[in-house]
Formats: sequence, structure tokens, C-alpha cells
Amino acid sequence: MRKAEWNERADQYDKWYDTFEGAVEHYVDWVLLQRHLPRNRDAKILDAAGGTGRMTLPLAKMGFAVTLCDYSSGMLDVAKRKFLKEGVSDRVRILECDVRLLPFPDEIFDLVLCWDGMIEAVSELVRVTKKHGTMSIFLVNKWRAAIDKFYEDPDSALTMLKPTASYVRNAQGYGGVSVEETRRLCEAEGIRVMDVHAVCGWLDVVPIPQEILKCRDWDEELFERTTRMVLKLTEEPSVSGMTRHLVMYGERMFGRKSA
Repeated sequence: MRKAEWNERADQYDKWYDTFEGAVEHYVDWVLLQRHLPRNRDAKILDAAGGTGRMTLPLAKMGFAVTLCDYSSGMLDVAKRKFLKEGVSDRVRILECDVRLLPFPDEIFDLVLCWDGMIEAVSELVRVTKKHGTMSIFLVNKWRAAIDKFYEDPDSALTMLKPTASYVRNAQGYGGVSVEETRRLCEAEGIRVMDVHAVCGWLDVVPIPQEILKCRDWDEELFERTTRMVLKLTEEPSVSGMTRHLVMYGERMFGRKSA
């Protein structure tokens, strides 16, 4: 998606997370992230391509110093207003930049998040992560990309499923990978992979009525049961191809391997 399109979406972006579906997705993302947060509150965190600061805000509330960067000024403007309202502006540094060319020295951050789905940014994200630092990277799930494309263009969708069709493109132009390709890609970049979870899009599969998914006032027991179900599914290899994204958690061990 182009910068102008993200700018146009900025004021509406967070509203989806006020729905049942969005709240479930955010809760699951946060639970998975919490398992890998630094114990030291002095740790430096980068939220790359972090948009309106969906993850930066709760991290800052915990006392972490967070750098939020994104190439959409509109998204960052929304983030600034949120941080000011919540009283955490002093803990957040905001920069407008492209995550494929980060304006930071090597090995500066203890934890690096990039939940944008951009394969091309992985090397740069590794560069700015400290040795033995933690990385969390979202990547497009190529199996789901193929499923979504099947009715419109079945030949292209079937091509995506071939073992040699690594890093296929979805409708937004992001490269897609499988779980095994995620592991190979990250290991080649000097990352020791700890976990790969299938995330985003489980509620397309779990049979919950649309009126509940879109509602902004829900039954807490249903929410609790739904999040338990989704968290279990994120870790089940047999159904990992059903989600829109994969999220990798890993430890930066060394720089990119030579070809």
C-alpha cells in the first residue's frame, strides 16, 4: 500500500481494533509478545513500521523506552495524539522513515518489532538489533495468500503452492512465505528462531457470526473462550496455513551469512 493510502486510512485505522474481531487479534498478539519482552525496563525497543503505535503504547505504559517509526506521517500523527493523551510521550521517540533503510547505528536495540510483513526489511532489522537481542517479525503467509487468490486467479494461486515458489506476492505486494521458509530465511540472516506462530485471520475460520465479529460490546466469557481457542491454534502446525500472517520470534546471533 502506498504512503498516501496509509495517510488516508490513519484516522480510521484503530477503529477495527475496537470490534470483537480486532480486540481478539490484538489480545493474541500482545500475549505472544509478552512472552519475549526484556526483563530489564531499561531495554531499548524499536517498533518498526508501527503505524499508530498499537504496540508502542502498552510497551511505553510498562515503562519501556520505545522508538516508533513508520513511513506514513498520518499514522504517526495519530500515534502522537494517543501518546499525549495517555501521558507517555516522554518515553517514545517517533521517526518517519522507511523500515528498509533505518537511520540507526548497528546493534542498538534490545528488542525489534516489525509487524508489517515486509521480507525486504529483514536484513536491516537484524542490523539494528543487538547481538542476543530479540526480534519479532510478521510475514505474509503464502498458503493463505494462495487461498485468497484462488477464485480470482486459480492458476496463479496453484503456482504459489509449489515448493519452489518462495516469497510470492500478495495483493499488497508483500512477499509470502511458509513456516519452513520463514525459518530458513531468518536463519540465513543470523537469527536463531525460537517460535513461529500463525496469526491474523483465525476468526475467518472459527464459526462466529459476523454480527458478533463486528460488534463493539461483547460477552466477556465468549471473548475469553475465543482467545483461548485462537492462542491454541497459533501453535498448531497442522492448521498454520489458514492464517494471513506468521510471526517469528528469534534471537539475533550474528550478521547475515555470506552467499
